[in-house]
Amino acid sequence: MLLVGIAAIFVGILIMQHTGSFLKIILIAAGIGSFIDGFYTLVGVRRWCFTDFTKRLAMVKGFESIIIGAGSVVFALFAAETAITVMVYVFAIGLVFSAFVSFQNAAVAKNFDIVDMKSHFIVEGVIQILIALLLFFKPVDTLYKVVQILSIGFVVIGVMMAVISILSMIRGGKETEAIVEEAEVVDEEKK
Repeated sequence: MLLVGIAAIFVGILIMQHTGSFLKIILIAAGIGSFIDGFYTLVGVRRWCFTDFTKRLAMVKGFESIIIGAGSVVFALFAAETAITVMVYVFAIGLVFSAFVSFQNAAVAKNFDIVDMKSHFIVEGVIQILIALLLFFKPVDTLYKVVQILSIGFVVIGVMMAVISILSMIRGGKETEAIVEEAEVVDEEKK
């Protein structure tokens, strides 16, 4: 656990030093997540009991998510920072469309067999709208803040893990000594 804590501190400091590169990593991860979400939607839409309109809307959302996800990955890998900003706007527009689909799904959720599906779709839509709003107002600034928060989080978690690990090693040593002493006393009583 000590080594994991030290590694987390190192990663946090590395992120602080190379924010732009990590921003690309976040965009790639978001693109991969969008791609997977689109694929999941396309596969899942066949199993769900949607109306024809909702089914078509969900399929459009799936294709849109796949295209945006692939575009995010490609732009993050091969484009300048200006292209990344454009891709963030495209990603935000995709989130708004996905939120619309989520609200549409919530409207027809009473036909689903899964309990609380309506509230799930509403929460999903609200979260997508909030993230899209953040990205629309200050796309790159928002992402830089996210990266800074992540880097600080890595350092804090790393320090906590290291301290807990050191404390448990110190405490573990004392407990081991007490167990050995107790074992010696029991062993002497048997003689």
